[in-house]
Amino acid sequence: MANFSYGQLTKLTLEEVIALAKEKSLNAQIAVNKKDNKYWEYRNYLATTLPNLSLSGNLPNYKSGISPVNQDDGSTAFRKNSQASSDLRVSLSQNIPWTGTKISLNSELSRIDILEGKDTGVSYSTTPLYVTVEQPVFAFNKFKWDRKIAPLLYEESKKEFQEEFENISYRATQNFFQLLLAQVDVAIAQKNQANNDTIYNIGKGRYNLGKIAENELLQLQLNTLSSSRDVSTAKIALESARLNLNTFIGRPKGEDFQLISPDQLPIFKIDPQLALEEAKKNRKQYLAFKRRRIEAKREVARAKGNSSLNVNVIGSYGVSQYADDIHLAYKDFNEQQRLRIGFNIPLVDWKQRKSKLLMAEASQKLTENTITQESQLFEQEIIVLAQKIPIIYDRVKSTELANKIAQKQYEISRQRYMVANISITDLNLSLKGKDSASSSYLRALREFWTSYYQLRMLTMYDFENQHPIINVPEEEKP
Repeated sequence: MANFSYGQLTKLTLEEVIALAKEKSLNAQIAVNKKDNKYWEYRNYLATTLPNLSLSGNLPNYKSGISPVNQDDGSTAFRKNSQASSDLRVSLSQNIPWTGTKISLNSELSRIDILEGKDTGVSYSTTPLYVTVEQPVFAFNKFKWDRKIAPLLYEESKKEFQEEFENISYRATQNFFQLLLAQVDVAIAQKNQANNDTIYNIGKGRYNLGKIAENELLQLQLNTLSSSRDVSTAKIALESARLNLNTFIGRPKGEDFQLISPDQLPIFKIDPQLALEEAKKNRKQYLAFKRRRIEAKREVARAKGNSSLNVNVIGSYGVSQYADDIHLAYKDFNEQQRLRIGFNIPLVDWKQRKSKLLMAEASQKLTENTITQESQLFEQEIIVLAQKIPIIYDRVKSTELANKIAQKQYEISRQRYMVANISITDLNLSLKGKDSASSSYLRALREFWTSYYQLRMLTMYDFENQHPIINVPEEEKP
């Protein structure tokens, strides 16, 4: 954890900026929120696979009015009646994902109170236990496919959480170098301004002595004005870059700090084949490929289930009794049986079901081809980047040496101009070479570090320490 005091100019390294971004950035908080959301989404799925115990009923259900009543002679007459009924049910149900079967154990108790008329009194109906089995035949089995897909989605979410924090490292590196380049540009502009002011003052003295022409003095003055504009432009870019970095890492927007250039490069060897293998093991993308294939198969299965004969078999068995006394209602039970077979046969639907099946099959083929293409592009990106990083490393070293030479060359040219050994044209060329070399070095340094963290993000592998990247401890499975 990185801890820094606010309100004072602080020097920050690249590693410290990345640590701040992972600890305080809004992106880190969003990643945690998404992880929690996916965790509870998976817990909700697990809950649907467990037995469900429920209690329901009506206590009481009162009604009073005129209604048709069956008479002793078999006729029906309207009579005024008033009654209250109560019922209570306990149900324990379980879905069987492999077959799509639903099994439930139930118990019921009902009571009717006749409050008006010649049949006033109380009666009870009991069903202590009955078992119900519902079995779809030829139908789409949602539970079977959920059992395959839900765990993959959860595993994806855990990998995505890890990847998001490595993505934060990558983006923090981009913002870091944006500000570092801006700070260096300001420093270069200010130093050039000071040097040009000094040289201009020397030039005015030489002009007064007749040692240089007016044209050269005007060029020195233009250099001074140009360097002043460069300072103003560089400061505007600096403030914008500072605001971007502060916003990203969760620091106060107006806070000022100095960045330390990460000149010390990590030394490691990259095997493109190893990079590819680690990406396949560590990235959520390859889990997503597997999930998307299963989802495409699921839609074909759904279309097939909806395009053919559907049969639903429901059977139940239990015991029941009724009596005017609740104790008697739980004696000498009678069997209670039920069997229902429902079916749905499509006869003429103008090929709607067939077209949906063909659409699902075409979509499955499209998914397969799309995944193949995405996989090839992703693997190509990893291999190219792995091969490019050693080249960038050599470029950093060469531009670093060139920068040192250009800085020394400019200092020599400046000293020589001050003693009138070279022309203003030669001095300007040396100045441009110095600034260009400094800029080239920093841009090569930025390209290396952003490529370094991009490769880590694409493979989720630490090539320097040779182990998979785990940004935070993985929580226990629910």
